[in-house]
Parts: sequence; C-alpha cells; structure tokens
Amino acid sequence: MSKKSRTIHFLSLGCPKNRVDTEVLAGIAALEGYSLVPDPSDADVIVVNTCGFIADAREESVNALLEMGRHRTDGRCKKLVAAGCLSQRYALEVAREMPEIDCILGTTAADHFEDILSDSGRVVEVSAPGHFLQGPDTPRFVESGAPSAYVKVADGCSRKCAFCAIPSIRGKARSRPIAQIVGEAVQLAKGGVVEINLVSQDTSAYGADLGDGSDIVALVHALDRVEGLQWVRVHYLYPDGVPDELLHAMADLKKLVPYLDIPIQHAAAKILKRMRRGHGPRTLTSLIKRARQIVPDIFLRTTVLVGHPGETAGDFEELLDFVKWARFDHLGVFRYSDEEGTPSFQKGPVVSRRDSYNRFRKVMKAQRVIARKNNLGMVGKIVRVLVEDSADEAGYVLVGRHRGQAPEVDGKTYLVSSDARVGDIVDARVVSNSDHDLLAEPI
Repeated sequence: MSKKSRTIHFLSLGCPKNRVDTEVLAGIAALEGYSLVPDPSDADVIVVNTCGFIADAREESVNALLEMGRHRTDGRCKKLVAAGCLSQRYALEVAREMPEIDCILGTTAADHFEDILSDSGRVVEVSAPGHFLQGPDTPRFVESGAPSAYVKVADGCSRKCAFCAIPSIRGKARSRPIAQIVGEAVQLAKGGVVEINLVSQDTSAYGADLGDGSDIVALVHALDRVEGLQWVRVHYLYPDGVPDELLHAMADLKKLVPYLDIPIQHAAAKILKRMRRGHGPRTLTSLIKRARQIVPDIFLRTTVLVGHPGETAGDFEELLDFVKWARFDHLGVFRYSDEEGTPSFQKGPVVSRRDSYNRFRKVMKAQRVIARKNNLGMVGKIVRVLVEDSADEAGYVLVGRHRGQAPEVDGKTYLVSSDARVGDIVDARVVSNSDHDLLAEPI
C-alpha cells in the first residue's frame, strides 16, 4: 500500500482515560500517514483499545475483538491490534487464544505503536506498568468540531484498594506537569474545545509525585486563565483527598464548574475497612456537608460497589441509607467482580450473585427516585447549556448539557426553539424533567 492509501479504524472501550489513550494512538497513526475511517470494513488496520478492569468489561472486549477479527479473516483488514488494559493484563492469554490478532499493545507502550504499524510480523509489546506517560510532544487526534474533550492529568494509581487491579495494570500514580497540561488545554481551546474534563485514576492525588508543590488546586487555577475555555470539570476525586481549597475554587473561579465527582464505593465502616479505602463513613459525611456549605449550587456524582466479600444485609442497608441521605445528583452502581491479584480475590464471606444483583437493583431504584426529585427541583431555574448536537434531523431540538451534567455518564438537557450552534453555551429556563434529562427553553 502507498503511504497515502493506508486506513485505520479505532474502537475504544471502557473509561474516558482509555479514550485519551486511543486518541494518542490515533495521533501517532495520523503522523504515520494513516487516514482514520469510521467503518471497520474500510480499514487496513483495526485497533481495539480494550478494558480489563472487571469481568463484564473483559467480556465486552473479547467480543469486540472477535467481531473485528471477522474483518481480519474475511475482509480488507491486514492487521488487527489489541491494545489497552486487557492486553496489558492478559497478554499471553490473548496471544495464545486469539490467533486472529496480529499485535498486542499494553497500556504503557504507546511509544512502540509506530513500530507495530510498520512491523509485518506478529508482535507482543507490553512494557512494565508506568513505562509511558503522555508528554508535550505526544501527538493526539481529537475529533474536529467537538466542543468537549478529556484531558488526562496523570496515569496510574498509588492507592491500595483491596478490590482494584488498576495499580497492577497502570502502575503507580505519575502526574503530568501543570505547564504541560495547560499547554494541551490551550491547543484544545484553539481547536474549538470549550469544555475540558480532567481525568485520572485518582485526581485528588494529582501532583503529589512531582515534588514541586503542584496539586489539583494549583492546576485548576492555572486552567482558569486559559483563553477560550469556558468550563473545567474535575473527575475521580478520592473522598479523603478533597481539600476545602478546591471547594472554594469551585465557588469562586469562573470556569471551574461546581461538580464534585467522588467515587465513595461504600458507606459501611466495616466494608470500607475491608476495601482498604483508608477512611470511614464520617469522612464521607463531613465532605458532603462541607461541599454543600461552601458551594451551595454544587452537583454531586458518585459510584458505589455492592457485593464485596463480607458485605452483609446490614452493611448494605447502611450504604442504602447513606445514598438516600446524600441525595447524589448522579450515581453509578457496580457489582463486585473477583479480580485475581487483588487482596479481595477469593476472600470470603462470598456474597451470592443473586444477593449482589438484588442489592444493585435496590440502589438503582432508590437513586431513580432521588434523581427524579432533584431534576424536578430544577424546573423553573435558569441554567447554562453547552450545545453538543441536534436531537432531530430538522434541527428544531438541540441536545446539550448544563454544568451539572458530565459528558456520557450523566443526563442531557434538550433545548427547543433555538438557533444556537454546536459549541455555544446558552442560558435557558428548565420547563420539564424526566428521571435523568431536562427540557429547557432558551432565554
């Protein structure tokens, strides 16, 4: 193939952090002369950036690889690449059991992707966790015209939660310097991005490894000065690592949205201890009270984990009571997945799949009531809405998000009778609601 004719397709699975990794790989491919195509049947190379965090995610990744493998055996594709967490964690198993895959690329081996693209043989490239971190010269392909983008501020995690395999996959926390992150934000803003979402495995620990005084508070203050940006959102803050200074920044800074994403995982003291979270329920209660006192219009998001080994019916009721008390605006629920290599692996007492599923349903049911009531309280209020797309072909209804709605994981705000364009931020009055979405009229 001539250099100009080569095409490549990317399928990114899992979390937004994986999305950024995919965009980095796409940037490298673009520099190598590849054209990105949305249809895998048109691709000479297909890359599946997998997730290997929990069993369900691994199953999804394997199914995606099998599906893309059909293009390798029966279609145009000449090279199938399995990248990401599944490849990092189970490289030998993937290589042995899926012969249709040509190349296996781990989570921290992006600097070898150029070699993989040019190599004609079968390659397994899995560096030690922590080998690669995005730098100032790392290419990245961000969809043209997208008003929102993720910015990875660090990779890896130095926490030791008993249920989590991320440190063994990604390595210890490694932060990018503030100047580098600001430089990336400046380039994104020049490309039309008005909202950036800061992500990492533990954003509250940002900067601790740099040894130069950098922290999340200093970072958001620096980003507040980037011309062209309108919203800065912080994700994945560990509950015991949220300083009051960050809450005051949410109240005072123009661009930092009042949105607190704190994955609590549980609220029963015994289970928090078994999970090795390093804090108890008082820490959670205190943080939520302080957040609402310092930032009265704050929006709260969390995730919880049900069915962890040792969780009794009483422990679960403590979690459920806490969820009802906290009244989170957005909440996600995971069922425990027994991950080999973690301290919780094959530890009892085991919670049955049936009990785990029933607890999952109970939390979701309770949160649905809370979310509906919270959204009902938004009716009549004026919100600022970032327009992301048209909800219908005629363009009469636009879809976007207000400051309390993060991309992909939260609800949407629909706008009627507006001539706004994608990327505009407009004031609108909320006129009705559903469990997760809002309908608003531009002012």
